[in-house]
Amino acid sequence: MTPSTVLFAEKIAAVAYRLGPYRLPDGGTLETYFDPYRLAGDPQLLTETAAALADLLPADTEVLAGPALAGIPLVTAVSLHTGLPAAFLRPAPKEHGTWQQIEGTGLEGRRTVLLDDTARSGVSLLRSARLLRIGGARVGTALCVLDRDTGATALLASHHLLLRSLVRDPDSAR
Repeated sequence: MTPSTVLFAEKIAAVAYRLGPYRLPDGGTLETYFDPYRLAGDPQLLTETAAALADLLPADTEVLAGPALAGIPLVTAVSLHTGLPAAFLRPAPKEHGTWQQIEGTGLEGRRTVLLDDTARSGVSLLRSARLLRIGGARVGTALCVLDRDTGATALLASHHLLLRSLVRDPDSAR
């Protein structure tokens, strides 16, 4: 990591890391928790994070997409920074109004990059990528702020998805 990358990672940690234990959806626990809402709630840090994520985008990116809830402010910030259109993924189709699970810009045939806050196992990123692909998007890359380095890269690669992250978890050697 470059000195500026280390400083940026330290800034993210100062704002968004919390000491655990934190209970995971699968029942496991983590000793540290990355709170994406603290990052999103800090306008300066969110702006810097958007710029850094934009630097990781493939040159042929046409659409940005993010899952609710933590991915939405990231996608919006990167969209504002780059001028790229955005799409937003709901956990389930809306049960009124449009009845859609994917909102925002159209995806059909467009190179779409998935953005989210954290990658751990990769299952939720893979689920989002599948939904985007069903919606007609061409998804080959996923970006995250923090890669916990606990399997996401390998899982996504096995489904033809490249994972890029701003920060890798320094405690991932568990």
